[in-house]
Amino acid sequence: MSGVGAFYYSLCSLRAGHLAARCVVRALRRLGLLREFCLPLEALELDHESVRGLMQLWRRIHWSPGDGMMPADQLLTVYRLAATWPVPGDVAELGAWVGLTTAYLAAACRVRGEGHVYAVDTFAGTKEGGTTYPSVERFGGSTLSAFKETIAHAEVADGVTPLMGLTTQVAASYAGRPIRLLLIDADHSFDGVRNDYLAWLDHVAPGGLIVFHDYQMRDVRRFVDAELRRDARILFRPGLVHPNVVAVSRATVACRRAADVLGPRAERPIQVQEVLVT
Repeated sequence: MSGVGAFYYSLCSLRAGHLAARCVVRALRRLGLLREFCLPLEALELDHESVRGLMQLWRRIHWSPGDGMMPADQLLTVYRLAATWPVPGDVAELGAWVGLTTAYLAAACRVRGEGHVYAVDTFAGTKEGGTTYPSVERFGGSTLSAFKETIAHAEVADGVTPLMGLTTQVAASYAGRPIRLLLIDADHSFDGVRNDYLAWLDHVAPGGLIVFHDYQMRDVRRFVDAELRRDARILFRPGLVHPNVVAVSRATVACRRAADVLGPRAERPIQVQEVLVT
């Protein structure tokens, strides 16, 4: 870690330092500076506890994606949801690769003061159609060791349990607490996304989030727009929180009864939500 990075993390871990840094960055951006996305700066817009959790994480692992599959801005979006969505329970991540997103999810659980992360993956680079990512060969055919190293370096191993196997098969044997956030980021085919959703839905707590990564992929978008929108068990809240991330919530019994009274929901395009939750 560079001296500048260490100073930034220490400064923003303090409430006053966080507020000062946010004011400075906002002022510079109004002048047309620092306009390009940079995760360590964009994170300043989070509440202080969420920022402090990130600074603790970044002291241990670099904030950039590296070998992770999820870009930096989308990591921040998922972290923000996991840290702030006000429903109790655990977190299930379908598709863990080498554990970078897992580390962010576990850090978010620490910010909330509760929750355990279950990372579900074959750890064999499995992708759509039963094929594998060629890059898995860099890890000797299994990403499990790299996953464990990431989690260890992030110092969140006590809050993470890897579950090895196909996501739909693991769902059948899952015996943990209700899930407050389910991240679907494994098989991105239409059937793969649909099967993951159906296999895990009953494990999601009422009001809990179901987050779909890679919404810009054709089959993911097709499932969400053509099929999920018609599902009375789902509310489109908070909605499209990033152009590539859409989050919906499992309806409570009261919400489902209200939907029955009001009739079918109107078809309307999903809009990106600039404010997730406070």
